[in-house]
Amino acid sequence: MATYFIPEFLESAFSKDFTYTNFEKQTFGFYVHNMGDLKVTDGKIIACDPYLYNGEIPFEATFPIGAFPVQLAIAKINTDERVALARINFAAEETPVTWQMAVLPGRDLSILKKGQYFGYPVDAGTGAFMDAAAGEVFGSYMDSEVIDEIAAEMEESYKHTRSWLLKELDGHTIALFSSGWGDGVYATYIGFDAKGKICRLVTDFGVIGEEE
Repeated sequence: MATYFIPEFLESAFSKDFTYTNFEKQTFGFYVHNMGDLKVTDGKIIACDPYLYNGEIPFEATFPIGAFPVQLAIAKINTDERVALARINFAAEETPVTWQMAVLPGRDLSILKKGQYFGYPVDAGTGAFMDAAAGEVFGSYMDSEVIDEIAAEMEESYKHTRSWLLKELDGHTIALFSSGWGDGVYATYIGFDAKGKICRLVTDFGVIGEEE
């Protein structure tokens, strides 16, 4: 059993009529946006700020292979909208019964103390999911006009203040999305079903409970 903190809303934030009330007694309504399917060809998944991409290492876990929905839990805060969580839904028919923090190879979860977590840094207000094969292709375009094209395409979905894009590059897919309030370090969690199989991968962008 994990000794570190695991948010209780990793699944419920994607349910119908989910709401959250912060310490200022403001209530945020939520809705779910389905981005489309992410292709996973090698079972190795990278979560990162795509604009900081530099040969990022995939998580230690091996994930199912196939095409799986990427879904965003969007918080509606007055006229503002924020991507609170992003997930890959590997098995919609299954419900997670246990969760584990997703880590890179060599990281030891047992050393985490209260309030500590492993996460990826964001400095461009954007997070992403891609498999390792897509990462290799994406990295080859980092110094080209393709990156500017991606940024422009993300703007097409912009609403104050979030955007998203499911981008295909040379037969691979990359899911890009705004990261909560913006820059920071964000943890990702793996959900396991009753048979111990991976059914979710969720990044928490700190919108829920961040200021408590």
